[in-house]
Amino acid sequence: MQNITETLGIGSRAPEFHLGAAVDGKMHTLAEWTAKGPVVLEFLRGTWCSSCRKRMPELEKFQTTLWTAGANLVCIAAEKREGIWKPEEYLREHRISFPFLLDEDRAVIKAYGLYHRVGIDAWNIAHPATLVVDREGRARFIYKGTGQSDRSPVEEVLKAVQKVTGGAMGKV
Repeated sequence: MQNITETLGIGSRAPEFHLGAAVDGKMHTLAEWTAKGPVVLEFLRGTWCSSCRKRMPELEKFQTTLWTAGANLVCIAAEKREGIWKPEEYLREHRISFPFLLDEDRAVIKAYGLYHRVGIDAWNIAHPATLVVDREGRARFIYKGTGQSDRSPVEEVLKAVQKVTGGAMGKV
């Protein structure tokens, strides 16, 4: 497991963001989410990515567990609202219960040290990654994938949330 990105390590302050939701365009900030409790930030490449399409329903299965613990899940994708893949259309057909935010100019993925400029399976997108950020805005879990199919095990994310919340989830 990687506990760092190009800009963050465990205990680092997570950069604030101000991003619009893919479906309704409503703006969201990190501070909004951390005010409610810990937040799991899932960085995805976009709705066009087959591994991301598999990841979203996998995360959906654990949404109630996260809510019970007082944590929220937010997905962030380096995808354009009016791009060729039309994330709003995809998400209207494949509903999820958590916010899916668009980092259209890649500023947030760059701030989080997750920008993947060029690679065998990448071009100007996000490394798949999962961070757990506590109420104070500090990164308490970081998993930066090395390729499109390298994702943090959900069980590890749940353990990290449990550690941050002091065990509020019960058995994971």
